[in-house]
Amino acid sequence: MLSRPEPGLAICGLGRRDASADAGLPVPQLVRAGTGLTAPLLSTVVTAVNDQHAYLQVSPATALAVGDLVRFGISHPCTTFDKWRRIPVVDPDGTVIEVAQTFF
Repeated sequence: MLSRPEPGLAICGLGRRDASADAGLPVPQLVRAGTGLTAPLLSTVVTAVNDQHAYLQVSPATALAVGDLVRFGISHPCTTFDKWRRIPVVDPDGTVIEVAQTFF
């Protein structure tokens, strides 16, 4: 997470260059704090994306700080896979276990 400029708003480093937005915006799923602890991002939604940023509407009480890692789900895999030649595959705790090569 890059910025928490005001209560209710967070900005992440994920944009149209990274994930598709044509069939729906990315969905924030989980946050991993600098301590390594993870928590679901309930009631958090992406309201907009531009080339390099996602704008999240968050509850002011949501524990989300600059430097936290946010995991997103994608709305449509095909239009995301064509943006990446290699995609990391992670296990449930976020550890990269392999790299998948795409052919689009």
